[in-house]
Amino acid sequence: MLRATQTTGRYSDKAGGWIGAFINNWMVGRRETAARTDQFRKQQLEQFYGPLLAMHKEIRARSELRVKLQNAIDTLYIREMWRAGPGKPVEVSDERLSAIMKNLQDENETFKEVLMPRYREMINVFREKMWLADPQTRTFFRDLVEFVDVWDKILVNKLPSSFAPAIGHT
Repeated sequence: MLRATQTTGRYSDKAGGWIGAFINNWMVGRRETAARTDQFRKQQLEQFYGPLLAMHKEIRARSELRVKLQNAIDTLYIREMWRAGPGKPVEVSDERLSAIMKNLQDENETFKEVLMPRYREMINVFREKMWLADPQTRTFFRDLVEFVDVWDKILVNKLPSSFAPAIGHT
């Protein structure tokens, strides 16, 4: 009688050990999977989404500044035209025209020398770190390349600037 109880106890101990090992392995596997997922998300943010977001924010800030400056110049110009009164707008116009032209030239240079290189840098990050991008993000790569290529052609006069709005590039 004593012997039957000992045998049954050994089997239940073995079954309990197997169940415990299975649960332990399952939990360790889940923890490791979660750690790998967290590491991948961190890598995505640090190497792909973070740099792209920073470049996008810089482009946006510079573009908004351009609009802000242009609006200020326009407002000042209109105000001075009104103050000049009848017959004198040409004098005011001649004075402000050089400032307006300098601002336009400066904005064109900023676009060519700062913004376009930043767009090209975005393409490089996309190309080099594509494996970090979510599938729905990858669909934007084509649009970015197209945008940059069209503007590159416009900037070297291989495509008329009037063509850009016709295909949705502004």
